Amino acid sequence: MNPTPLIALCGFLGSGKTTLLRRWRRDPSLAHAALLVQDLSELGLDSKLLSPEDAKPTTGLLSGRVAALHGPHAREQLLPSVGQALREMAALAPPPPLVLCESTGAARPWPLLQALTQNPRFFLRHFIVTVDALNLHRDFADGQLLLAEAPHHADPALREAAALLAEQLAFASVIILTKIDTLPQPALEAQSQLLQKLQPQATIGLSARAGMHLSQLETTPAPRLAALATRARQLGLPADQPTAQRIESTIFRDPRPFHPERLHAACQSQLGTALYRTKGFLWLASRPAQVLLWQQSGSQITLEITGTWRAEAVQNREGKLFPEEVEHLRAQLADQHPLFGDRHNELALMGQPAACQAFSTALAESLCTEEEILAWQNGQPFPDPWPQNILRLD
Repeated sequence: MNPTPLIALCGFLGSGKTTLLRRWRRDPSLAHAALLVQDLSELGLDSKLLSPEDAKPTTGLLSGRVAALHGPHAREQLLPSVGQALREMAALAPPPPLVLCESTGAARPWPLLQALTQNPRFFLRHFIVTVDALNLHRDFADGQLLLAEAPHHADPALREAAALLAEQLAFASVIILTKIDTLPQPALEAQSQLLQKLQPQATIGLSARAGMHLSQLETTPAPRLAALATRARQLGLPADQPTAQRIESTIFRDPRPFHPERLHAACQSQLGTALYRTKGFLWLASRPAQVLLWQQSGSQITLEITGTWRAEAVQNREGKLFPEEVEHLRAQLADQHPLFGDRHNELALMGQPAACQAFSTALAESLCTEEEILAWQNGQPFPDPWPQNILRLD
């Protein structure tokens, strides 16, 4: 049997891997593709975003066509967990034409490559590394921190992040520069030249909001594993450290709403360089209907409206629901919080331990007090400095 192609999508935390995959999943030719999602956090948000709406991925197992490898499955158990997922994917009917693997942004490339190439029924078609153009500009001095001659006075947390990204780039057969619409053309050209200098054999791709199609990479040759193994030996990379050792993940959970003004102030004062990534779902007291997908990487924060909380929808304020639909929603809310319903905050924080703890404390202090919750119940308005404009991305 011809082996199934496998495309690995690597790149530092928050560089746009999930966004690319969500767009690729809309391609009808990838309807039967299998996904392997490696996530440092126990929350496993990316596998939820990449699964069908009615599916609930199970950690460590293949659910439908999505293998959710969270927490220890992305770290200590990476090799056996990936091996089991690939065996289950090989038995799918119809067989997947392609396997798409999204790695955690804290992944070290050589252990990841060894795990992905352990089954001869699959072959590595691309090893793609995504690079956030805006973060490269703001946090990595347009890529100068990736070079050996980087200044020693640079921020220690950013130096460690740059070292991991440089290690990932050393194995790239394709480099995709994402969010290119945020920088002027001369800066992008300089970044592309620097990335090509770091990895002369790699194809450089550019991606804005519309993304880029996999078909654009058809002429790029597949990487040779023997050459990658030689590179790992030359760099002296260990085979038993799947993720960066100084990056941890913690989860912040609380059902109370965030005070929009205090949360905004916390982000302005408490987002240090050692907090590399936060992501998850939250709600604001000023926007009780909106399920907000929060994504932060470096100095960037995005909020995406992904739906309406059931606790708001059941109110049927516009009278668009049938009585039986309202009853169904009430049944789903029966075991939820008596005041907030299904509204809740659940955020994964990734970075160095002290930075994660500091921001977790800042988040807790940004929650509404009992008096403010009473004001929310009474319909009082809250000052909201977060952007009000909504951009629709098709």
